[in-house]
Amino acid sequence: MNIPWPSRAILRPSVVSMTAMFGSLAAWLFPSFGVLRKGFNNPARLDFGAFVVLACWYMLIFMSFSIGEKAARLMVLQKKAPRGNLFDLDSNFVYGAFTVLTTIGIASTVFSIFRSLSLQQALVFVALGQANSLKEALYENYSVGVVSLRYLVLYSASIALYRIIRFKSYSAINIFNIVMLGVSTLLLGSRLIFIATLLTATLILTLDKSMVKISITKTIALVTSLFLILGVANFARNKDYYERNGLTFGEAGVSEIIAYLGSPFQVAVGSAAVTEQLAAGGNDTYRNYVDEETNLNTNSAFVHLHEQIGYASWFYISGICLFMGFVFEALRSLGRTIFLLPCGAILYGSAELWRLDLFRQGIFIVWFVIGIGLPAFLMVCQRLFGFIGGVDTVAKPVR
Repeated sequence: MNIPWPSRAILRPSVVSMTAMFGSLAAWLFPSFGVLRKGFNNPARLDFGAFVVLACWYMLIFMSFSIGEKAARLMVLQKKAPRGNLFDLDSNFVYGAFTVLTTIGIASTVFSIFRSLSLQQALVFVALGQANSLKEALYENYSVGVVSLRYLVLYSASIALYRIIRFKSYSAINIFNIVMLGVSTLLLGSRLIFIATLLTATLILTLDKSMVKISITKTIALVTSLFLILGVANFARNKDYYERNGLTFGEAGVSEIIAYLGSPFQVAVGSAAVTEQLAAGGNDTYRNYVDEETNLNTNSAFVHLHEQIGYASWFYISGICLFMGFVFEALRSLGRTIFLLPCGAILYGSAELWRLDLFRQGIFIVWFVIGIGLPAFLMVCQRLFGFIGGVDTVAKPVR
């Protein structure tokens, strides 16, 4: 079955941010059936005042992204992509560079963990479903450095998925990057990077497609596989918690998705009528007004920004969305180049904006700075020293 897929209209920050917000609303409204965990027991009351405040907030986000995207299309419409195959999405040179950086980051992370834990301890934590203890060991005496390069698995794994799916290329480097994504997802519990990688790979694969062929069987298999992967990642982190609450593997998986999506909307609705208290208070002021589980902490960028910077958050969110919308569209206008990778990071940042301002987090800063900085640095070197194709080869599709 073929369905229309206008990638340029769908996969952009303005649309993705609103899609995620409506997904959060749907999860908030989803019934628990007396079994599922939603992250709260008593739904907040969405009265007219709360509706107006949240409608204005999300409309501001949508309009700011849209204006930034439109401005970029008008200003860089005729801009040409960097010359030479060094910056092609199929470039082995830049792919190799991201793979090396990711390997350094993952290896440094694993080394840091095993400085605090023995291999036997780590295996016990994983077996008992307490993999969060591995991350806690990482953040003991944590300092920003080479371990932050582990976040770049987003880029190397996205290219690996792109080559595997489009070119049917199961080379050692592609498999190696998928393994590193698995280590990041299952061992380090980074579901965020896993979802971001899938979104970035989708952007790359469908960039110029007007139609997408959908196989019902493959779609069911894909959804089932994603659910199992996320379910295993959840159980590896919180098996004890789920067992104490009498949740089976399937119930825990569904509950985690609903709580992840729906609890930020619960917090936003319950706090929208008390923005003065949020702006005047400190962190977690919203907990005085909203019923929500205490172990959930990334709940609504709307609330957290009001607690941190008060009403200036309206100007901040407008400015950051305007800027990110512009950068996204400017980089995407270059076509099928390596600059699509930071586009994926921006797209995922916009998808998270209903619950978390990822744009100010260290993980996004690494994605943004290195994702744009590394190709830009190589571009300067290319122009200064004149190397174009001699150091680089381009992946070819398997016929």
